[in-house]
Amino acid sequence: MRKAFNLSLLSITFAFTICTSSLWGQGYGTDTQNVLAPAAGGMAGVSIARPQDVPSAIFGNPASLAQFQGTQFCLGGGWVEGYPTVSNNGSLNQQNPGEPFSVTSRTQGFAVPTIGVTQDLRSRGIPGTLGMGLSGLSGLGAEYRGRVPENNALNNVSGEYMVLGINAGAGVELTDRLSVGAAVTLGTGFEQVGFVGPIVSSGMVHDYALRGSVGANYLLNDVNTVGFYYQSKMSFNYPNAVRVGGIYNDVRIDQPDTFGFGWANNSLMNGDLLLAADVYYKLWEDAALYRDVFVNQWALAVGAQLTRGQYKYRLGYSYNNNPLNHNVGASLDGFPIAQDQLQLFQAASVATILQHRITAGIGRANFLVPNLDLDLFAGGLLPADDQFGNNSVSVAAYYIGLGMTWKFGPCCDKLE
Repeated sequence: MRKAFNLSLLSITFAFTICTSSLWGQGYGTDTQNVLAPAAGGMAGVSIARPQDVPSAIFGNPASLAQFQGTQFCLGGGWVEGYPTVSNNGSLNQQNPGEPFSVTSRTQGFAVPTIGVTQDLRSRGIPGTLGMGLSGLSGLGAEYRGRVPENNALNNVSGEYMVLGINAGAGVELTDRLSVGAAVTLGTGFEQVGFVGPIVSSGMVHDYALRGSVGANYLLNDVNTVGFYYQSKMSFNYPNAVRVGGIYNDVRIDQPDTFGFGWANNSLMNGDLLLAADVYYKLWEDAALYRDVFVNQWALAVGAQLTRGQYKYRLGYSYNNNPLNHNVGASLDGFPIAQDQLQLFQAASVATILQHRITAGIGRANFLVPNLDLDLFAGGLLPADDQFGNNSVSVAAYYIGLGMTWKFGPCCDKLE
């Protein structure tokens, strides 16, 4: 019985911390999904059919790597901010029972790297391109310690969770219209539950996991391109992540299977206006830890890019369904947990309730020197609020970033 109690407490503790404010899960759920890439960032992450920067091809649809010629190297990143506020009707206030309270997380912003390089193989007689990169793929963070009454469940919460990924892939043209690609991701995940006390204690631990991606692009005609890709689940098992009552316990987290479909068109304004749209579907209900508090998620992103001389102006918008499950039961990955506890955990997973994103960006070719592109982007997730039992949450978030891309070789421009 004691072991069952300890494991249940572990699940509660971990779920509460991991499902707290998602600050650089600025994509969908906790995944970034190219929304922090230098050019795609200004187009709400749109990048499946015709990506406009190197990292978006490397970490998205690998078939689109075949669109990049010459040698290109991109160095960039983004800064993400978000300060969620969790409110309770007084049921958690053990110092003053019945007195409502609100608390805002004070976790600082995150710097998320985006690095990628592509190498065209056509000079070797191979109609394709290799790509490799490093980027932040998922992340969470929260800090409530000392900001709520004593003996409150929120008072000991300070957690971090992040996943960095190294991708290697290739895209090959099978015909003049069809290209296919594949990539493998080596993900390194770091998690810190953040509870310190006589019953529960934890420390920063990490694990690694692999993920595969396959995709295809097809040129319907001279101005329309469609693309599709699939990313497999990425499963982490963090060893001895939490000690509960003297017993060390592993914790498992899966980043979900993802399907993506994209379309791009450049028929307007003599080819200078690129319009594109992506659709994603994420299988949260099949992902460890998330399956009992999330539902599967759809997302639609649309973006536009207008080219004027050496400048490119970008706008984007995306909408996704709220992945938080409003009909939770009384268990977490098989462990019995009271429903009101799960609802509290969900109320703290604030950034995942955001549904509307607006972005903008600008690019400058031949910045300072020939064959160097500069891309700037900014985005915001419109304020949202939600109710989970006795708890409510409200949040807004924003991010900014840039990237510089060096191009080498006679065929160093992206295909338009």
